[in-house]
Order: sequence, then structure tokens, then C-alpha cells
Amino acid sequence: MKHNIWNKLACIAVVVIMFPFMGKTQNPVIQTIYTADPAPMVHNGTLYLYTGHDEDKSSWFTMKDWYCYSTTDMVNWTDRGAALSLKTFGWANKDAWAGQCIFRDGKFYWYVPINQSNGKGMAIGVAVSDKPEGPFKDALGKPMISDGWGYIDPSVFIDDDGQAYLYWGNPHLFYVKLNKDMVSYDQKVGIVKEQLTAKGFKPRVINAEKTFTWAKSIDCEAAHCVKNAANNKYYWYVSAIDKNTNKKVIGVAIGSNPRGPFTDLLGKPFITDNCGDGNINPTVVRDDTKQPYLTWGASVLWHVKLNEDMVSYDMGLGIQQVAADKKDWFASKIKGAENSSEKRQTTYEEAPWLFKRNNKYYLLYAAGGVPEHLAYSTSTSPTGPWTYGDTIMSVIKKGGAFTNHPGYVDYKGKSYFFYHNAALPGGGGFARSVCVDEFKFNADGSIPRIAPTAGIVEAVGKVNPFVRVEAETIAWEVGVETSKDEKTGVYVTDISNGDYIKVRQVDFGKGAGRFEAAVAAVSDGGSIEIRVDGLTGTLLGNCTVKKSGGMLTWSVQSCKTKKVEGVHDVFLVFNGGSGNLFNFDWWKLK
Repeated sequence: MKHNIWNKLACIAVVVIMFPFMGKTQNPVIQTIYTADPAPMVHNGTLYLYTGHDEDKSSWFTMKDWYCYSTTDMVNWTDRGAALSLKTFGWANKDAWAGQCIFRDGKFYWYVPINQSNGKGMAIGVAVSDKPEGPFKDALGKPMISDGWGYIDPSVFIDDDGQAYLYWGNPHLFYVKLNKDMVSYDQKVGIVKEQLTAKGFKPRVINAEKTFTWAKSIDCEAAHCVKNAANNKYYWYVSAIDKNTNKKVIGVAIGSNPRGPFTDLLGKPFITDNCGDGNINPTVVRDDTKQPYLTWGASVLWHVKLNEDMVSYDMGLGIQQVAADKKDWFASKIKGAENSSEKRQTTYEEAPWLFKRNNKYYLLYAAGGVPEHLAYSTSTSPTGPWTYGDTIMSVIKKGGAFTNHPGYVDYKGKSYFFYHNAALPGGGGFARSVCVDEFKFNADGSIPRIAPTAGIVEAVGKVNPFVRVEAETIAWEVGVETSKDEKTGVYVTDISNGDYIKVRQVDFGKGAGRFEAAVAAVSDGGSIEIRVDGLTGTLLGNCTVKKSGGMLTWSVQSCKTKKVEGVHDVFLVFNGGSGNLFNFDWWKLK
């Protein structure tokens, strides 16, 4: 499949522009395809990275499969291919979005959200495998959790006592306690909807508590922000306690952004009557003529007909109780608003990621609305209540996508934070790329503000070139793609003149005298230059590639190399005529 991230016609220009940075550039960690929603997992000394896959030239989140990569040094990533796809699930329709894989009792369980073919929206499925790279199969033949609004971005975690949890959701946050079989959950506890409190996840509205000078307190969880198309302004209706009367009321304020800050135009409460019973949940609903009504209440619903200015109402009609024959209509409109961005009152957006460190539970998540930043909350329990921590990564302004997705793992004594951006050529909000940066927790256990960088500088391992090195083990590449078949596995393809692969931290020991490569070609004329320490660095050898009888007919071909000792970055530079020169499976030194 031709991904064409690096446009062949522009390849030379790109190389010239990036040449000064080639020794340092590491992010995004995958360049052969667009990847998103990173989910790292450590198993038996290897870090596996599970990602989504944005299709080329998408104008939406067009995703059909999930990929697996692995590393033992954090700088070279081995492509394991598409380990799971929509075709795995007989009940799937579309949307192979963010998931996470975990190991338990000899099996690997991969939880993924999928849009169902029955038209009932997103559901969470689980695939299982005996190996971390797959192949995976549908564990149930049906969704594990379904029929819910915003059932996306599952994150799985196993606590020290063996209890497993699955979190997910946008705009709401849900969790279940998984049974030990990992493919079912505790039906007595059921699906729990986490309370997105201001304390736990920070009010989304900027300076929310300072908006109404007359208010003793406000309830950000009982509020609604709506846009008035007439003036492109946002109106925020919120439940509050009037400090003069100590009674529950509704305030209204205006702003230019759905996150505020908002200005109180009235200087007093908007609604004062019939607000004292329970969670009054002020919500604006519209009828077929787009006429807005403000409704509120609990067991009894009330409403007013809003005027065009949105800060006054029809005094002739006044405040009315919703009639019995209209209650279902109002209830459906309120539910629809609650499942939209208009009722998201805290910074939590989506993409939860749960882990435990030093007896403290951390919940990372995408936050703040679009464009998203990454934040976290903590608790002494895996089920909350949560206390807001801080922003981990601010909105990526240069080379960022309007979404983001956190992932965290400790590996070989270091802590790593995964995210995605849109930095590859052709990248954007629907063509994202996974990145990783090292960080250190603060002494008090808090997470510092992490700024996106060019990538990992210090490797935590070295490549042994005297054993087979997969050609798809890559620190950085320009021009090539990967493909996979059942017999060969993953291999490098779409190799054109001037393309190259960089492999970092290759340990030559006391030196080698020969380079071997498994290649497949239909004609002569291609070659592999072996260079160290730069794209135009010392030339160790030039391996001529001769025809093997077909593009999947493999031949081991070799050349002599100059002797070099110690640890070096290796650049495998491909030369030849026009078109796809050859395929490349593995290499090693002798």
C-alpha cells in the first residue's frame, strides 16, 4: 500500500532542509505511516507500542486498523505491521480508534472502540492473542460494552491486588471492574459514570468562580454553554447560590469563546424562582423553528422562552412548568445537550490513561476542548474521587494536531510520556504521528510540564549488527514504506533512489568486514550504501543489489566493508534508477 508521506519529488529538498537536524531528529517515532493514540506496554524487557493508523489524505478520523511496534532501546522502532483491523470483528463497521493492550495470565488483551454495523454507535471490543504482536482474534464475537454515547478510548489497568479496571469515554468518563477473564465485567457494580467534579478535573470555564460577583458559589456541573448564531457569542447559564438570599438561582453571562472568560451583563441572577429543588441542570433547548428555551428542574421541569438577546425572556409567558405532554420532548433535548460539547463543564475531554505509582493513582487525559492539551488528576483509589493535578503538555501550536492522546510507561529505569502531533509532511488533525519524550516526576510525585522535543537523545540499549537486524527497525527514514505478508512478515518496500534508513547506536565492537542483506528485486541496478555518523558520513561499503527473480523472491547479497570500531549511527542509503528498486527484509554484519 502506497502511503506517500514523503513525496518522492520533494525528497531531495526535504533532505537538504533537514540535514542539519538529522543527528537529533527522533520525533515522530514512526515515519512510514501516520500513527495516532499511542499505547505503550512493557513485556519481557521489550517495549511494545500500539497505535491507531490515520489513512492518507483523510478529512475525518478515517481509521481501519491498528499497528504494533517494538523497541529495546527507545530510539529504534521495529514495525510489527497491522496487528488488528476492523475485519477482525464481524460486528464492526468503521472507526478503528484509540485502544490499549495489556498482558495477563499468558494472554494479551487489546481493548478497542469500534462503530457497530448495527447502527447503534460506538462500542468497546476486546481482542486476544498469545503474542504481543498478534495475530489477535475477537475474544467474544460481539462487543464487550455497547450502546453508550461516546464509548471510545478504553484504558486498561491491573491493580496490585489483581483487580483490573477499564476506563473510557467522551464527553463522560466511565469505568467497569473487569473480571479475571478480562473479557467480562462485574455486573453487580455495573458501568459506573465518574463524577467530573470541579475539584477533580478543573472547571472548563476560565475564571468561572469570578464571573458573578453576586454569587456565593456556582455549580459548574449544572451549567450550559450555547452559541447564539445571531451575534456569534456564547452564553453561559449556570446554577449558583445568591449570597444575598442564600438561595439557589440561575445566572447568565456572555463571552466570545466557549471556555470564557464570560461577562455578567445583568449584575444579578437571571432566574430566581423554582430553583430550589435538587440539581436544576439549566439547559437551553430549541424547537424546530430554532426558538431557544431555557429549561431547568429535577422531578419537575420549568422553562422560559428566551428573547433574541439570550439574557431576557418573554415576560408575557413568564416562567412555566413543562406540561406533561411536552416532558418527553424536553427530556430528550436535555439528554442530547448532555452528550454534546455544550455541557462539558470541566477540562476532561477524552483519552483517559490510568496507572499507579508509589501508592498514588494517576489519570491522564486529553483536556480543555479543541485544540486539546493533556492534563492529569490523582487519587488514593483507582475509582476516585479525583483531585486535579495540572497540565502535562500544553496545546502544541507548531506542528500539533487539534487532538492529543497521552500514554505513559517506565522502561529501563526511565519514565516516558507518549503523545501525538501532526509534524510529518502532509500531517494535520486527521493525519497524526506518535511521539515520545523522557521526563522525571517531581519529588512530590507531581508531573512536570512536558514540552515536545525532537525526541529521545539517550538510547537505553545498543543494536547488535552481528545478528539479524530487521530492515523495518528504524530510527528515522525518508522515502520508504513497509509491507507485510504471511510468509515473510514485515519488510521494507517502495524504495527509490535517494531514500534512506537511519539506525541509531549500532555497536560495531572491534569491527566487521562484510555486510549482508536479504533483498528481492526484478532487475539489477539498485544498491545499498552503508555509511556511519551521517547521511554523507564515512562510506563503509556499497552493496550492489542484483535481480532475485521477483519482488518477494528473497536473496542474501553481500559486500565487503571497511573496518570501524565502537558505536555509531548507521545510514543505509538506497541508490539506483527510477521506480521501486527492490524490497529489503533484513541485514547484518560479519
